[in-house]
Amino acid sequence: MKSRSVRMLAIALCIVFLSMIFSSAVQSSFGKVEVSELRLVDDAGYEVSVQLYKPKSATPENKAPAVITIEGWFNNKEMQDLFSVEYARRGMVVIATDMHGHGDSEATTSDDLYTAAVGVDAAVQLAGSLPYVDTTKIGVTGHSSGGAACDMAVAIDNERETPLISAVLFQASTWVDDTGEDHSADFNDRDVGIIADKYDEFFFWTEDAAGNPVSPRDFLMTDDAKNFVNFNNGPEGPDVVSGQYYENGDAFRVIYQMSSTHPWVHFSKRAVAFGVDFFEKAFGTPITIDKNNQAWQWKAFFNFIGLAGIVMFMMEFICVMVGKTKYFGILNADKMAEPVKIADKKGKTWFWIPVAVCAVFSPLCFFWCIVKIYGITTKWFTQNGPLLMGLWSAISAVFAIIVLIICYSAYGKKNGFSAVDSGLAISWKKLWRTILLALLAVALGLILLFFADFFFKTDFRLWVLTLKAFEPDKVIIALKYLPLFLLFYVVNSISTNCFNYNTIGGEKGLGNAWLMGLMNVVGLIIFEIVQYVPFVSSGFLTWFSTEGFRICGIWLFPAIIYLFVTPFLTRFIYRRTKNPYLMAIVNACIITIMCVANTTTILGGAAVVASNY
Repeated sequence: MKSRSVRMLAIALCIVFLSMIFSSAVQSSFGKVEVSELRLVDDAGYEVSVQLYKPKSATPENKAPAVITIEGWFNNKEMQDLFSVEYARRGMVVIATDMHGHGDSEATTSDDLYTAAVGVDAAVQLAGSLPYVDTTKIGVTGHSSGGAACDMAVAIDNERETPLISAVLFQASTWVDDTGEDHSADFNDRDVGIIADKYDEFFFWTEDAAGNPVSPRDFLMTDDAKNFVNFNNGPEGPDVVSGQYYENGDAFRVIYQMSSTHPWVHFSKRAVAFGVDFFEKAFGTPITIDKNNQAWQWKAFFNFIGLAGIVMFMMEFICVMVGKTKYFGILNADKMAEPVKIADKKGKTWFWIPVAVCAVFSPLCFFWCIVKIYGITTKWFTQNGPLLMGLWSAISAVFAIIVLIICYSAYGKKNGFSAVDSGLAISWKKLWRTILLALLAVALGLILLFFADFFFKTDFRLWVLTLKAFEPDKVIIALKYLPLFLLFYVVNSISTNCFNYNTIGGEKGLGNAWLMGLMNVVGLIIFEIVQYVPFVSSGFLTWFSTEGFRICGIWLFPAIIYLFVTPFLTRFIYRRTKNPYLMAIVNACIITIMCVANTTTILGGAAVVASNY
């Protein structure tokens, strides 16, 4: 077993490095594009982080078009990888930009958040200053609030003696910015397009003459869409046709419609094809590649196996340390933990009722947090997403503790449950070394992450489940939220392993891990079904009256993935150590880092919530 852990640790490292190498190769178009990180200072004095893609074909003698890509709210510039990679492959200079308070850009107070177009104007000015960029062919494109940032950038650009922006592509957004200002009259003779998803949780909702809501899937029939393609001259004319170019002189308008949700636009081959089509029409691409010939999926694949490799590395490192070193050897179990046999009806009842009650409580608690916590930040908690998800986790943990106490008192105490034998009780000496080993595993994982960022300009991610390098200020922020997630993941591991590692689900225990993963998420999956099934059938979400209701389903997607996987991770370490705390601490640290590194930071509280929904 010890030799196996060493081999698996080596395999994990190989997976991680293969992820770095191949994701970087795809990102750089196998050496044809130079990718670099830059720090800009915008006109408001704030630092803005950008990733510059410079094709080798772009030179002062052979100037290329430039496109600024912008992430949405609660995201970072790497979420635009699919667009950035494909535009750069086709010879366009790309500047992927973090808005104020996002990713690696400097956080601001709420009063300064929208200055300099949320920092995007700095990227526009950079594009205009590069000697290898054709300044008559500079475009901006952004997803969701990134599209709103495009609106603000255009408004600033209109004040220049010679405007720089000549094309705008909205991804799941429109001409109304996050402060509610309508910019539909600002575009002038620019080429403008919209990627409109039929099932957008936020955008493309309008009202009919009677004041009734019109669903996003009917957006092309609305006066807003007709007015847009009519260059803001009124809604006369027939319904808008998806993908048709409406021209006025040298400028055009176009709306591409696709059957997807709001977040799926930044993980969609069709959306990328629309983007390529738009900028090819607006600028012409220096390198002609069919719009459906896309490579970004390979980068996503290698980013994902890197994420799996990092998790695998941390688990196998723990196994090697407890199996090979004297200091951490005291954490090793004398023999592997085995599932407790449950054959009587009473035992099965006391298994199913508690896990079912917790499964019901979880989505109800999440709904309450959306209503009460969404949109709130404070001077101490400067990020709303981690606050909401952390409080939901902590409240769920407290509820689970109460349930476990009842279970122990009513059944476990009378049926041989032992806190010592199950690993629930742990000495201070073992607890200290548990914490130290967990933190050491996380630290080594983060070293690999920063190595990938520094040398390969890449990270590890699966769609919105992202492990990326972060700035030093995120460490302090993470420490504030860590107790909330730590409470949950420790309690979840104790429940999964100390109380519920049994033969229900299968004699060998593997089925039990599947069962615990399912019970972690079954209530949340039902919540998603209730929220989204009407969206497909009627065009309307079940709950959509507030921004919190519209975003709640999106935030649950990554939570469902990790909550399902969590019992497998903690059980893997528990079987070898009878220690429910080791992997729980690792899980809590990683989830906290994921949360704080991939969201919006607003200093001083006074949360700014988009008002145009």
